[in-house]
Amino acid sequence: MKHLRSVLLLASSVIFHCSGLQAYAADSATIASSLAFNSSKWNYDATNDVYWQIGINYVAKPESTTYESLGIYVPGAYLTAKANGDGTYTGTLNGTATVNGYTAKTAPIVIPVNTAGYTQVAAPTNYSYSSEMSSYMKAGFIYVNPGLRGKQNGYNSSGAFIYSGGAPWGVTDLKAVVRFLRYNKTSVPGDNASIFVFGMSGGGAQTAIMASSGDSVLYTPYLNSIGAAMTGSDGVTLSDAVKGAVAWCPITSLDYANEAYEWNMGQYASSDTRADGTFTAALSKDLAKSFATYINALGLKDGSGNLLTLNASNTGIYAAGSYYDYLIKTVEQSLNNFLVDTTFPYTPSPNLSGQGGIPNGTPPRSLSENTTIKQVDVKLSGELKIFPAIRFQVGVI
Repeated sequence: MKHLRSVLLLASSVIFHCSGLQAYAADSATIASSLAFNSSKWNYDATNDVYWQIGINYVAKPESTTYESLGIYVPGAYLTAKANGDGTYTGTLNGTATVNGYTAKTAPIVIPVNTAGYTQVAAPTNYSYSSEMSSYMKAGFIYVNPGLRGKQNGYNSSGAFIYSGGAPWGVTDLKAVVRFLRYNKTSVPGDNASIFVFGMSGGGAQTAIMASSGDSVLYTPYLNSIGAAMTGSDGVTLSDAVKGAVAWCPITSLDYANEAYEWNMGQYASSDTRADGTFTAALSKDLAKSFATYINALGLKDGSGNLLTLNASNTGIYAAGSYYDYLIKTVEQSLNNFLVDTTFPYTPSPNLSGQGGIPNGTPPRSLSENTTIKQVDVKLSGELKIFPAIRFQVGVI
């Protein structure tokens, strides 16, 4: 429980800066005037049939509208709109039109968490029909793209403080986005009970925390301090819990990341800082052993209730045991799924890089038409070092 409590507040960094926490709770009148969604400000992309708005503040007392605002993008079929004469439209929900089987009331809402390496991400300031947005529009989803504060405080060019950074502000902002959408459930298209968040690396970390901390009271004072919507117009308490999340390689649980890395990779290296006879090589081995101690103390279990532990091994450092076997099985299954589901030739997408991952890495080689997959049912043998290019953090939040 102590570990879970610390993780819930580890939203953006290991540096805690809470100077932005002030005694403030927006009254209902302030919320009504500041957070009511304006249905008369829609813009329209006629080419792609998309209604959109940007620059929407999602809290009543933002420290920075650069980050505490959002853009929203809606398939055109979901709105019945009337031109205002100034290039904007007033839209009302169309309850009958469908896109991919969804309506304006049943469409899922998806929120990207693009906080690479825990950094802040600015809200959109102009409209662009990106390939990512296109896929969601065609699927009939509502796409909400928010700005979020990150791991560092914000200062202007003169060095004056502007906004607070560090934990827990990034996830606090994300929770405020969800609350804003539910506060405006009658005017914002989409099923506010079907909100999904997704992110990679640092964004994956905040995604994981968001998914595991729905309605946590630990965030209440922080939400109040920025004027987040806490109750609906009917006085009912709003929830910030999401229905689902996709977290790619989330860099969470930083308290044991070094140990995890040395157990998974460092112990198999024997050059540079891990060359025999160096104190750093000895440190690597000690950290790998510490990871086993950590895992064994967690009391992890698989889906059948079997305890997952690491055992001392003849080769490698604690490279045996039910936890090790479970990890190998998971990698095998993932690899075989990829081989079955992928059409070759296959070229890895460059869009999966840049979210707080390895800054100077090289992409994997493309698989050409000459590539022959001789065996789909792949089984791994030996130590994890047989996959030197695979980097993953093991453990749980």
